Amino acid sequence: MDFPDISVQDTVRIQLRMLRDELGIQSIKCVVGGSFGGMQAVEYAAQAGTITSPFSIIDDGKVMRPFVRSVVPIACGAAHTAWQIAISEVQRQAIYADPKWNNGNPSLDDPPLRGLAVARQIGMVSYRTPVGYEKRFGRQLRGETTAPYGSKASWQVKSYLEYQGKKFQTRFDPITYIKLTEQMDTHDVGRNRGGKEAALIKVLIPALVLGIDSDVLYPTHEQTELASLFPNGQFKVINSEAGHDGFLLEQDQVAANITEFLQCHD
Repeated sequence: MDFPDISVQDTVRIQLRMLRDELGIQSIKCVVGGSFGGMQAVEYAAQAGTITSPFSIIDDGKVMRPFVRSVVPIACGAAHTAWQIAISEVQRQAIYADPKWNNGNPSLDDPPLRGLAVARQIGMVSYRTPVGYEKRFGRQLRGETTAPYGSKASWQVKSYLEYQGKKFQTRFDPITYIKLTEQMDTHDVGRNRGGKEAALIKVLIPALVLGIDSDVLYPTHEQTELASLFPNGQFKVINSEAGHDGFLLEQDQVAANITEFLQCHD
């Protein structure tokens, strides 16, 4: 597989250049993102949230201003941790174990979709919570005639995971999945900046960091730390039983927090 290694820093740098140079955007009021998008929001702050940034602007009053005026990272931390890298690696290993991966040279016409389906199933477990799964599935079986246990038992949760894996095969390809998870693993706002504290100490723009109280993939202690690294940062909790996916499912709470934040900051 011949595809370059790309970091979150690379991606955001390209986006900033496209926004400024290609689209002619003069300033960004707020960058909002969850999970992988949250990592990029943090990077936007580091790269364009200071007046010393190459992307800083001069306003009508001849005063230097940051290109990005505020950020809202959701359900992420200042860096991808060993826990998150491990979960990503297990998903990649599921794809590698598919014979159609062909030692890193898969056929684009016949890709390792079975491995991709298993990778997605692993992800769907890490995105949710024990409480959420128990409430939704419990020990329920599909149909009364299925075996009550053993290899022939048709658990509702098994059916759900298989469905999610199969559905994902029509929406993603294995190479993209591997490269995106590898890019997420590069997330470290302190890389080549003297550490995460040094990377954000001069980022004075307002930052609202949101965390999901039941998130086992990106636990809230990472968001409290991230908020503390921003000199003008604050942390708020989203209450949910949905785990990491709460940033997508708890739309009313997320929207209310973002709306209040935007109303308070230009």
